[in-house]
Amino acid sequence: MTAAKPRLHYAWLILIGCCFMQAGGLGAVLDAAGVFFVPVCDDLGFTRSELSLYLTFYFIATVFAMPLVGKWITKYNVNRVLSVSFALVVAAVAAMGFYTQPWQWWISGVVFGLAGSFIFVVPAPILIGNWFHAHKGLALGVAMSFSGIGGAALGPVFTLLIQAFGWREAYFIAAGIMALLVLPWTLFVFKLRPEDVGAKPYGWTDEDERREQQRERAGGGVALPGVPLGKALKTVPFVCMFLFAGLIAYFAGFNSHLPGYAQSIGFSALVGSSLLTAVMVGNVVEKLLVGWLNDRVGVQFTVNIQLAMVACGFVGFMFSGDNLVLLYASAFLFGAQNSLVSVSTPLLIRQLFGERDFPAIFTYARIGTGVIGCLGPVTVAGIFDVTGSFVPAFGLGIAITALGFLSVRLAYRFRGKLAWAEGATSSEARENH
Repeated sequence: MTAAKPRLHYAWLILIGCCFMQAGGLGAVLDAAGVFFVPVCDDLGFTRSELSLYLTFYFIATVFAMPLVGKWITKYNVNRVLSVSFALVVAAVAAMGFYTQPWQWWISGVVFGLAGSFIFVVPAPILIGNWFHAHKGLALGVAMSFSGIGGAALGPVFTLLIQAFGWREAYFIAAGIMALLVLPWTLFVFKLRPEDVGAKPYGWTDEDERREQQRERAGGGVALPGVPLGKALKTVPFVCMFLFAGLIAYFAGFNSHLPGYAQSIGFSALVGSSLLTAVMVGNVVEKLLVGWLNDRVGVQFTVNIQLAMVACGFVGFMFSGDNLVLLYASAFLFGAQNSLVSVSTPLLIRQLFGERDFPAIFTYARIGTGVIGCLGPVTVAGIFDVTGSFVPAFGLGIAITALGFLSVRLAYRFRGKLAWAEGATSSEARENH
């Protein structure tokens, strides 16, 4: 049997589709949504905390959705699952144009958590993991960077729409833009596995084909090597990844408060809003860099670099004073927290637990994102309300980076105790990752 030639063009189509899905999904729905806060609150008389509470409901709803996401994406037709999910997200965005009370935005937040869980973060690592045998880290970094690119590009577009048509009409147009960016790919292009179109993953070699044939002849069938879900959930490395996913999601709670922090130390509202742009630029650059580093120096070492960058960002915030250059540099470094969530977490879990039940293990670990991440916006604001300063909150952020480092370190310390399924020895599987 001769190895099938990799259909490079289709692997690249999958990658491009994931880029659009990130830009029109996570980038447009969450990263760029902040531009609506001020016009909506000014028009309807809400406080920003009342309106932005829908983000907390988003995090909470992901807790209930995540156990289903990995199962449904791999069990049912991926085009139908992703398309229906994103259609619900688009409808929830468009519905905001009719709303008059804060609780109505909260309902959209719940929809974002339930349906958006199938779109925002999980499918891209699954698709790219299936389609790219080589350069997975770089491909994933490129795809996930487009959430930042989408947020940075669509934020000004939505602002212009609000100024030209009003915030209600802008919500309708924004929903249409999101649908055009994402639905053509989910409906017609995405395929879960290369085998679905008679192909092999990008980077597949004759040696890989030989090993697969050996597994089949040895009775391994087509099952992939790795730790079965039922065993993985009972291990120390999984608990560590659950905590890690939640701890790094907590960092997102600082984003919405950076403009307020800048004003609290004497800078203008314009400088405050531009800090978010600096974070977004860091998000894009660092995702690309992290994807490359993961392939070159390994996942664990790269994660340590990212955590160090986030910690340096917090230190810079604490001591920036009136130094605007240090303030922007700190925001740029802090952007690494986005790459921890969307690039390094799936790569860590894939390396620790293998390919066998990766989608399910990944989504179960991401429940920690909702459980712990939902506390970020509330606690950061509460610390400021009590102390009158964001500095203690930044100190807490540094402590969280230390806990993240310990979680990863502990996961790898217990890695050797993981019971990989037959089909490949644990040493062979790890060498392939």
